Amino acid sequence: MPQYALPLQPQGVEIVLWHLLESQGEGHKWALHFPQRQTATMSAARQGEHRATAYALTQLLGHTEWHLTHNEDGKPQLHVRGESHVQAVGISHARMGEDVWAAVGMWNKGGTPGGIDLVLTDDARVRRVAPRVMSAEEMSKWCGSEAWAWATKEAMFKGHGPALKFQSQALLKDGTGIPGDEAGALRGEVRGMPWSGAWCKVRERLLLVWGA
Repeated sequence: MPQYALPLQPQGVEIVLWHLLESQGEGHKWALHFPQRQTATMSAARQGEHRATAYALTQLLGHTEWHLTHNEDGKPQLHVRGESHVQAVGISHARMGEDVWAAVGMWNKGGTPGGIDLVLTDDARVRRVAPRVMSAEEMSKWCGSEAWAWATKEAMFKGHGPALKFQSQALLKDGTGIPGDEAGALRGEVRGMPWSGAWCKVRERLLLVWGA
């Protein structure tokens, strides 16, 4: 099934994780959901990300009467036909080989979302950038599990950015089950304030992190 069932039930947020199949897109006018984007000139990879997002959000909402824009900070904003307010929504994409994945989340309390991120646990780029985005304490504590720290910081940034210093203001303090389990809880700090979240793995290598 294109919608992937999460091994951990999210608290306070509704999440849809979508695995895009090549046959998807036929007969679905997915580009209409992104009026700010020049979808026709996008690369095939970027089109795949947008297609996966369109399917995930349609599944989450239960209808196709919506479109997505971005504010001046680049954060996605969801517009639903018949509703006057703009809904905050969290979005992340990842590629695992030729497969495209998209995760979308809507927080029950509304307002600014807590943030969501997808990353491959074995992505070599994460370890390369780790010294620039992780504190010395984090580098020691999460050695070999840098993907969890990176995805947590990205989720924090998406929910509480844009002005957020990864090394000092977005910190992963504790996490359960890392790295061997399939899911667990996360605890951290954003600008000195408590932050809580959770994580799960999909097909062993794809890590999904979300927070409040």
